[in-house]
Amino acid sequence: PVPYTAPEGPKPRQQARDSHGRDHLSARPTVRPHRTGAPSLPISDAHYSRRSFDAAAPMHLDAARFLLAVTRARVALTGDVGAADPVALVHYDHERLEATLRVPERSAAQLRSALTVLREVEQAACRARVLVEASSLASLAADSRGFLRRMAVVAESER
Repeated sequence: PVPYTAPEGPKPRQQARDSHGRDHLSARPTVRPHRTGAPSLPISDAHYSRRSFDAAAPMHLDAARFLLAVTRARVALTGDVGAADPVALVHYDHERLEATLRVPERSAAQLRSALTVLREVEQAACRARVLVEASSLASLAADSRGFLRRMAVVAESER
């Protein structure tokens, strides 16, 4: 019979020096997968808001510039650290300058405040209008005013 030998424990990491001469633990670098698209939030943590920009002069904003205006408003109100929470653009209507935004629940009041004090977008005077706010996407889609308005249009068309 072969005598039993206990397996060795984990080996200690080797000390090494970086390019600046500082000691650090040499280990494999952590590789994180590249994330594409909007940041995902747990369903219970998300807050949805449908907003539009009303401008005195016609504005031509694409989705990226709309989101940039929202981000700049948040940074102007709370600074870079306060505006660190993600804002996802769920839907954007180019003709009406209307967007559906998703933010963490803890940032909903901050987004509302930042867009309330917004006075200009791309050097054109405008204001952000709140159309609907909801805690879920389903309740945002079936808001009472918009839902009743659509039902009235359907009823008129069936006559």
